[in-house]
Formats: sequence, C-alpha cells, structure tokens
Amino acid sequence: MRRKNIYLALFLKSIPIGLANTLPGVSGGTIALVLNIYETLINAIKDIKIKKLAFIGLGAVLGVFIGSAVITDLYAGSPLLVNYFLFGLVVTSAHSTYKKIGSISFVKLLFMVLAFALALFFSREIQLGFVNAQGLMLFFIAGFFGSIAMILPGISGGTLLILMGVYHPILAAVNNLEILTLIVFALGMGAGLLVFAWLFSYLLKKHQAKIMVILTGLILGSAAAVFPAQLEITGLLAFAAGSILIIILEIIGKNT
Repeated sequence: MRRKNIYLALFLKSIPIGLANTLPGVSGGTIALVLNIYETLINAIKDIKIKKLAFIGLGAVLGVFIGSAVITDLYAGSPLLVNYFLFGLVVTSAHSTYKKIGSISFVKLLFMVLAFALALFFSREIQLGFVNAQGLMLFFIAGFFGSIAMILPGISGGTLLILMGVYHPILAAVNNLEILTLIVFALGMGAGLLVFAWLFSYLLKKHQAKIMVILTGLILGSAAAVFPAQLEITGLLAFAAGSILIIILEIIGKNT
C-alpha cells in the first residue's frame, strides 16, 4: 500500500510540473523543487527507472493537456491578471532554492546576479537565430532543448519554445492531436532529459549550494517574462493567489 501511495503522489505532483511547462516564465523544474520531488525526478531519468518515469510522465502529460487547453483562453481574456498570477508564483518559488544556499558571500551574490542577468536575457523572447531547422527536425530540436526546463529550475519551457518559434505550433499540435509532431517532439525531449539529467545530477552532488545560488538567480530573472505591464488592484489579488499557491505546494511537498 505504501508503494502505491508513493506512485500516486508522483503522478499527482507531476500534473503541475507538466502544466508549468506550458506557461511562459514558469519552469517545470521549479515546481518539482517546490513539491520536493526534484531529486527523485533527476534520479529516475538518470537511472531510467521505468515505473517511476511512467507515473511522472502520465502526470506531466495530463498537466500539458490541461495547460494547453486553458492557457490560450486565459491569456486571450485576461492577460494582465494572468501575468500578475504567474509573477507571484515565480517570485515566491525562489524561496525553495534560496533556503538551500546557506550563508551568503560576495561570490555567491555575484553568481546569483549573473544567473539573474542570463534569465533576464532569455525572458525577453528574442528569436534564436541559430535554430535554422525546419519541419519535424525543428520540433525534435525544440523538444531536446525544451527538456532543460523540466529539470533546470528557473528556465521556462514555454519561454524556450517561444525563443525557438514553436510555442504556438506545439500548443496547436497538442490541441489538434497531431500525433507525428508530438511523437517527434517527445523523442527530442526524451533524448534531452537523458543528457541533462546526468549533468545536473553530477553538479547537484558536487556543488549543491553553488547550484542553488545559480538557480535562485535564474528563477528571479525568469520572472521578467511575466512582469505585469501596469498596476492594477485586482492584479495584486492575482499576485497573492500565485504566491499562496506556491506556499501550499511547498507544504504538500514537505508532508508527502
């Protein structure tokens, strides 16, 4: 019964991870950290633990379908409120990495600022000129690099896909069930996950505190992608809702 509960928890926690990867400015890796399954996710990918990956994958896919079905309508109807909500969500989630930094030093602060600047650059949604591929190869490459967002907090999958010019085509492929496109994208993502999981697993074991410094900067910098364009009272309520959601997810992560 205990193991069944573990797999059910993995499935349920993976739903918001998948949903986060459809939102510009929000990282699935950040949500994995908040929900306290980040290392479980990394190790499951690195060691190819099929059963865990199956439950994580099913939850993430469900989250992607929910996000792709909802986010387009929400942005069309209330883009400012959505940005306030996401801004609160992203900024508050930085607490999950910040608390693992330990004592602050000048070097740590410098690395945090540099990571912040890097995420700020990517959040400006400048088209990536080196992505010259077309057709299915473009979707494979997008899946490969988009996988970074699933295991690197602070890097938004949605933002990366926007940079590569495939964000809306991927959402359309999900909504229209374009099977071939989705399979190619999934293959690229699977290849990317295997490569980057090994790298990040090694870095976390050897340099955890330093990595958390960099991740904190990345998360805070990525918030620029959803920074509200103007002040609005109802927007502040949406910001509070996003912050409260992260706090609730942190509590869930500690107790499951």
